[in-house]
Amino acid sequence: MAESYKEIEVSCPICEIVKNIQIPQSILTQKRFGIIKIQVPQGGVCKEHQFIVFINSKGNIMGYETIDLLMKAESPPKENVEILNLNYFIRNFGLYGILSLIHAKIFNYQIYLLRIKRDEKFLALINRILDNLIPEIYREANKVIFLDESDYDNIRLKGNAALIMDSHQNILQTPWDQKLKLKFEENLIEKALEFFDEKEQFLILKRGIKKLIKEAEYAKNALEKVKIIYEDDLIDQLSQDLMEPRINRYRLLLLKEFINRRFSKKLSDEIKSKVEDFLALL
Repeated sequence: MAESYKEIEVSCPICEIVKNIQIPQSILTQKRFGIIKIQVPQGGVCKEHQFIVFINSKGNIMGYETIDLLMKAESPPKENVEILNLNYFIRNFGLYGILSLIHAKIFNYQIYLLRIKRDEKFLALINRILDNLIPEIYREANKVIFLDESDYDNIRLKGNAALIMDSHQNILQTPWDQKLKLKFEENLIEKALEFFDEKEQFLILKRGIKKLIKEAEYAKNALEKVKIIYEDDLIDQLSQDLMEPRINRYRLLLLKEFINRRFSKKLSDEIKSKVEDFLALL
């Protein structure tokens, strides 16, 4: 049976140009997905901007999020290439989709891709590339899994801590705190896309992720020696011992998430905010 669609009027959150886009009706009937993130690429509504539209199961727009990174036009890659560049994957999953895939891989969230046509060779390629982005000891925990998209009602998922995407590049579920906003991954992709060579692109991603994980591992070791530590004190300690510029609070949020997801929630909870402690006393 042919897929039916619902037209939704979308306004670019930057230039306010308005255009109707089509959303598959099948995903709007799935109450369990809650707020769905629709990727609007550059040219989808206006010529210059790309953004995310947050839509509930009734098809009502709940908000927008802009994406600062601009993509350059590129000719399609040759078929049957074993090593493919970032633009190829962005075309397949959308920019926000790629950012989400990388985030889920780093921070150990299960990944489900709902596909009309499941290509096992393509699945193996996705898993191999995502695995190669992180150190070997963290690779095997969260493999990408393909699920049949033809019947949403019969999809069985293990828990809610999973990234779920469909064939239309819609993000049906993101399990992480939205305060994180994927700026770390966006900055990595921006740096990687400065290179045309696909090996250089993935090497840039790998280096950036390895640096973050090194900081998280060091923070974990520091936390194991204390009962609590305040955020500013941990930031100072990391900057001094690793001989790096002072990290910001967004970076600290990433470190806390990595420790929580990869090591221990109890350890991540040992990082305290002086402001929150002060407010608790009032």
